[in-house]
Amino acid sequence: MLELDDMELFQLQFCMQETKKMMMHPSEHRRHASITEKVEAEMERRKNATGAYTPEGVLRDLQRQIDELSQG
Repeated sequence: MLELDDMELFQLQFCMQETKKMMMHPSEHRRHASITEKVEAEMERRKNATGAYTPEGVLRDLQRQIDELSQG
């Protein structure tokens, strides 16, 4: 199982959107749809569980990252 933080999930969602534009073969679309559904389900699960993907959740995650960088 992949361990992704909120910002990594946002980036993955963006990459999936951009990749879809370049696909040509139907099998690529099926795999892409499957992965996209899993990414979006995880984002929705986190949103409901932690408030992630809300303005407050994004600010909280950014502040955590700033704190980690300033300590290390």
